[in-house]
Amino acid sequence: MKIKIPYTFNFLFPIIGWSILCGAFSYFLIIILADFNNEIARKSFVLMFPVYVIFFSLLSILKHGGIGFLAEENINLINKNISSKGLCSSVSTEDIKKIFNSLVIVCKKISVDVFIAGVSILFLTILTSLINSASLFDVFIIFIGGSIAIFFSSFFAKFFCQKSMFFAIKECRKILIERGENFNDVSLSGIKSKFYFLFILPFFTALIVLIFAPSFDINAALMSLTGILMVFIIDRTLLSCLNGSLKEINHFTKELPAGERTFFVTGSLDKEIVNLSEALNRASEQVYFSKRELEKSKEEMEKRVEELEKFFKLTINRELKMLELKKELKKTKENV
Repeated sequence: MKIKIPYTFNFLFPIIGWSILCGAFSYFLIIILADFNNEIARKSFVLMFPVYVIFFSLLSILKHGGIGFLAEENINLINKNISSKGLCSSVSTEDIKKIFNSLVIVCKKISVDVFIAGVSILFLTILTSLINSASLFDVFIIFIGGSIAIFFSSFFAKFFCQKSMFFAIKECRKILIERGENFNDVSLSGIKSKFYFLFILPFFTALIVLIFAPSFDINAALMSLTGILMVFIIDRTLLSCLNGSLKEINHFTKELPAGERTFFVTGSLDKEIVNLSEALNRASEQVYFSKRELEKSKEEMEKRVEELEKFFKLTINRELKMLELKKELKKTKENV
């Protein structure tokens, strides 16, 4: 019997892998910067931090796999009706609306889930360190390192989930439009907020690492380089997310002058892209009906020209016959 892999695992495992990488970055950053004069505090951090990360990763897998009390209705609805091959063809219109809303909610909620998990790990790590008599400086370094990991993980989760759900969201929109359904997307976010992130993240990463490094040694240089590389990966994910929408728009605008009745569907959750798709569809309708009117006018014009040609032929032939009759009459008179 073939085991069906939950659709949500397509984005969950890369996000978990990235979050573990962010945790490892903060883990080594804290070990480098913190004093850990208390050996017990150091050992508790070294041992318990990875345990907390693994524990919350397993909870996330159980939740998105639809297992036990952690399963959510939105996740179960997605996994039940969507597979790697796409949306089930037998799904009713009302269910597609629910699936579409579930996709959007999960995309928006995933970054919140990662943030909550990160804050929980950070809280438990700080609590464990305080119980084991860690200094306030060590706690502060743990807080800074954990905040960096949370920041990196949350934004990557948001961008990557939208990228992974792109075609499923697009397919739902397309089916609903083909079935003549008018539906409103749930509240969408704008592209502007994503670009704010692009400006803040590199500065934030480099500044934190350089300020708290005791001296700019090889460890500080490696951590800075790793941080910048992670920023590049997140930015590349964001660019890929936006690039997919722009490529589809470019392809649609090339087909638009053909005048065929068509509509543009996007899998983006950015407000500007969705508004642009609606404007393109209105333009497509205008082009289509304008072409229809032009073809209709052309047919009427050709019919009118044909009628005029017939009329012209009839009148000219009549005049020619009249002239011939007059000539014959004149000759007859002369002969007489």
